Amino acid sequence: MYGGTSTHARSILGTAVAGLILLGVTPVSAADLGGNCCADLEERIAELEATTARKGNRKVSLTVSGFVNEAVLFWDDGHRSNAYVVTNETAQDRIRFLGSAQITKDWTAGYLLELGIRGAREDRVNQFGPNADNGVSVRHSAWYLSGKDYGKVWVGQTSDAADGITEINLANTNHFSFTNSWGNTFGDQGNGFYLYRNNGVLSTSNNRYGQFVAQGAQQAAPGEGHRFNVVKYETPTVAGFTASAAWGEDDIWNVALRFAGEHSGFKLAAGIAYTHSDDVSNSPDGHVTAVNRGAGDTDEVGLSGSILHIETGLYASGAYGRLHDAGLDNLYGQNVDDVTSFWTIQAGIERKFFPIGKTTLFGEYFNLDRGAGFSTSSSTGLISAVNIASLFAGASGAGYRVASSEIRGWGLGVNQNLNEVVDVYLDYKHVELEATALNGAHSTQEPIQFFTAGAQIKF
Repeated sequence: MYGGTSTHARSILGTAVAGLILLGVTPVSAADLGGNCCADLEERIAELEATTARKGNRKVSLTVSGFVNEAVLFWDDGHRSNAYVVTNETAQDRIRFLGSAQITKDWTAGYLLELGIRGAREDRVNQFGPNADNGVSVRHSAWYLSGKDYGKVWVGQTSDAADGITEINLANTNHFSFTNSWGNTFGDQGNGFYLYRNNGVLSTSNNRYGQFVAQGAQQAAPGEGHRFNVVKYETPTVAGFTASAAWGEDDIWNVALRFAGEHSGFKLAAGIAYTHSDDVSNSPDGHVTAVNRGAGDTDEVGLSGSILHIETGLYASGAYGRLHDAGLDNLYGQNVDDVTSFWTIQAGIERKFFPIGKTTLFGEYFNLDRGAGFSTSSSTGLISAVNIASLFAGASGAGYRVASSEIRGWGLGVNQNLNEVVDVYLDYKHVELEATALNGAHSTQEPIQFFTAGAQIKF
């Protein structure tokens, strides 16, 4: 989802007039200017034009949009508590440049450039403080060619066919809650909050919440797509249905089918996708990137759907995903559970209780089951089986490698839209984790609680 509310470029003449007013130009008569009245005015306009942002190609449109989404995150793990200011990674700050041009009556070409911006990464914080990993990253850099009756082709770094497939939600909550928000809260890809030993002592080794989610992109949502260097084709919409397919990297490919429409007073939306990746997943150095999500080849299925009753505003949204990792048996040297799956549901009401904008109230539940797993070194990128020996005093050995784990949580939230410009939100999440080793050793973590208060402002 790109997000943002568009703002179009102003005309040069309007800019010139505004600039003259701001510069405090005092009224003068034509006589005061003498015979060079028009020449002086044209010179002033030329000066202002030279300092005004403008398009290099007047035949191609330019739309600039985006949003800023910052929040305060309060947490309590049962032993410690604190609060940090974070960039809400569920819908990261971004700026977007979108343009198009008419080639013929039925054909258009266009482009999308989008930059992601973060202050403190929400998905990297832990008990010892907020994360300082701020910066700017490229989210989209792609062009497209679209035919009215033939569909659209994308080339470049952009969403694959499965991107957003587990995030279909007709309510206005995706900027802070639903599928993607869970992993971004407790941690991703080996990061996030540390676990406690069975004796109540904080383990400062590598055992964190982020080790118990699927690795690579969209860690807490197997089946979800991402942004890669791809060639993607999208069909025209027929009776509310749109199909798409994408291929890229070396190699990853996926296909998807989506639907959106209305029937008998209800809004409906749904989608399903299949993804296969063998992108350097069996490389000799054992590296895992955002592209390949497994120790071996991976196959994923992701789906979601949403229904909203137009008159009352009552809605329900749900998602499911499953990932099979063909490389885990080889990594462990024995047969292990090589499937990770999740499901989540959110339900509530979205109505205009106040004139200023719609209010959304909801509750939700999340469950992530992972079998044997691996984690990725943040410094080297090398993978290894997850081992929970550090959670037991004096324990060590391969028997403590994880056989299975489960993360489950429930939450409550509210969002207040203000004149379709600002969304102010509050979100509470209660998260639990259990892990079992190959030798039967079992660790149950005390619930960790998160309360997020923030706002998203669009431009």
